[in-house]
Parts: sequence; C-alpha cells; structure tokens
Amino acid sequence: MPDSVKAAVMVAPGKIELQQLPYPQELEPGALIVKMEMSGICGTDKHAFNNELTLYGGTQSEQDMVFPSVHGHENSGIVVEMNGKGADIEYSGKDLKIGDRITNCPNVVCKKCYWCRTVHGYPYCADHEGIGMTYYADRFPYIVGGWAEYMYLPPNAWIYKVPEYFPVELTALSELFVVTAILDRARELAAHGGKGFHSGDTVVIQGSGAIGMMAVAKARLLGAGKVIALDTSPMKLKMATELFEADKGIDVSQLTDDELVEAIKEETEGRGADVVLETVGQAEVVKVGLQMLRRGGTYLETGNFADTGGTVTLNVHRELAAKNVLLYGNTNHPFDGYYTAFDAMWRYRERFPWEKLITHRFPLEQCEEAMGQAFKPDALKVEFTP
Repeated sequence: MPDSVKAAVMVAPGKIELQQLPYPQELEPGALIVKMEMSGICGTDKHAFNNELTLYGGTQSEQDMVFPSVHGHENSGIVVEMNGKGADIEYSGKDLKIGDRITNCPNVVCKKCYWCRTVHGYPYCADHEGIGMTYYADRFPYIVGGWAEYMYLPPNAWIYKVPEYFPVELTALSELFVVTAILDRARELAAHGGKGFHSGDTVVIQGSGAIGMMAVAKARLLGAGKVIALDTSPMKLKMATELFEADKGIDVSQLTDDELVEAIKEETEGRGADVVLETVGQAEVVKVGLQMLRRGGTYLETGNFADTGGTVTLNVHRELAAKNVLLYGNTNHPFDGYYTAFDAMWRYRERFPWEKLITHRFPLEQCEEAMGQAFKPDALKVEFTP
C-alpha cells in the first residue's frame, strides 16, 4: 500500500486544496480501507464551504463540521484492507471480502446511548461522528471521507456490500435515494385523520436538485396522483418532467409566493397540496410551503440539514393549527434503508435514468473547480472520480 494518499482537503471555509495525506498504516479493529471510485459533493459539504457548520443544532447531538477535513459521504469504493471478519463489519452480516464494492452511511454511531438503544433505523445518536464532516485530516486516521484516493472507514461505521451487478454511479447515488425514505414515513402516517401520504395524493417537491429529483421518482413509485416539481432552473424542471415523471414543473423565480400558492391551488381544485416535501435547504421556503398545503395536509422538512441561521415567521393559527397541518421534521435517513434502495434503483433503472443526475465529474486535482461548479445552477450531482 502507498505511504501517502492524494486528497481534496477543505482547509478552511471557502478554501479547498489538493494535499498528500498519510496512508493509515494500522487499522483499528473493525475498520477497513477502500480504494475510492466515486464520491459526491453534497449540500452539506457546500454548507461547510460557506462556514455554515452546525449539524443537529439545539439537540444532544449538536456538533460542528471541522477543518481541515476530507469530505465525501456519498461513496463508492472497493475494499482493499480490513481488520476483522467481513461478516462482523458488514451491516447485515454479509460475507464482505477484499475486492468487494461498498458504500457507507455517513453516520458513525456509538450503539450504546439511549437513542441508539431505543430508536430503530435512524441515527439519533448523542455521541456520533460524521463521515467526511467531523474527522480531522491532520491526525489519524486522516482520510475519513471519500474525496481521496483511499478512504478509511472507522469501527462502528455502517458498511453495505453492494451487489456485484450494481454499478459505480448508482452506488455513489444510493445514499440520496435512501434520504427519500421521508416519503415512506409519510405513507406510514396515512391512517391518521386524512394526514400523511395516500395513493392518489398531490405531492409538491420544493427543489429539483438531485434529492428532489429522486423524491419526484419516489413519490411516483409510492402511488402519488399528481407530482409537481418546483425550482428556479428550467433545465432541472425539464429533467424532472421528462425523465423523472413529474406531471408539472413550476419555475418559482417567475412567481411571488402568493402567485405560487394560487398556482398549486389551481392544480388541486382549490384545496392545496396533500403533501409538500422541502429539499431546497433554505429556511425561507418553509412558509410558502406550508401555505401550499390543503387543510389536514402534511409538510415534510428535510432540506435544512445544516444550521444556516435562517428563521421563518409564521402565523401559527392560520398556517398550522387552523389547517390541522402535520409537520414532520427530519435531519437524516434510515441506516437500514440501503438494501431496499439498491433493489429499487436497479429494478427501475430503465424507467428512471439515475445516472443522469451526475452532471459533472472531476479528478481530485480539480477540486477547486469542482466546488465552484457545485454552486452553479446547472449542477445536479458533482462527483469526484479519484
């Protein structure tokens, strides 16, 4: 194995550079090292670059992303070293071995705290770390993130063996599809007084980025009646309607909030949407999102993963209580959802061209250009290909 590893290191807010980092010469029990194939730039990484660092703010899990660090938690890689039995390391006990392709959940949890012992499937851990977000690049194990030639995955990381037929692109995108499980959770709530997500419902997706696009497809697969995609990019709206089966795309840059609410009412016989999912990651869109809902509608908030300091002023009576709104907050995804994501993405690969969500690919040497591209409106998923 090499003595050093080429990596794109976020050294400070607004600054990323190519560095040579030490290759970890010793592995902790239960750890492994993968040779990276592809790693995406997530909205959370963009928040870190903008110095918006706080995750899980106001909870026992609150922590800040750190510098210097090797980001990258949407990963595809090949196992090259492993300290322990593969069946003990792999999430479901599969026979993991050198040469297998894997991906990982971003959260490294303690598996001992109250939350780990009582909340099934979701990483609420009060003592957790974030792959590519909260591990320092200037100390062992240096490369706990996918923007590098090799990545170290520490003990307690959730590791998923990918089926042999599952390609690199879909592996690197699978974490995004797992995030759409928020729509599955809404389906589970459909028995409660007309709330939740029912077959035939009108679903509005605020934001047609990569996750929003996958949410459009997921809503369709779960039986939505009408799916409406919102964005400021005509290119993204065209993709949402032509490739991912949104019934309608609305360019919100051309509308006031009142006009947007009226446009949604026109699509729903004056009632408003049954379900609205926020994937923009901007607090100010929540207010108009709530106004789009019908009485008894369900609002799913998952985009504001990092604390940007954004606040919204609501008329609690009019926008929540009088409308009997079900408001569902979410800052994560189920770590037990990866295998079903693999299955669904593969099963519907002809219907939904997932790989077209990857709009740009860069080598590590072009890390500054890659980060710049990730902020441009024509970017969906920007990937590093070490």
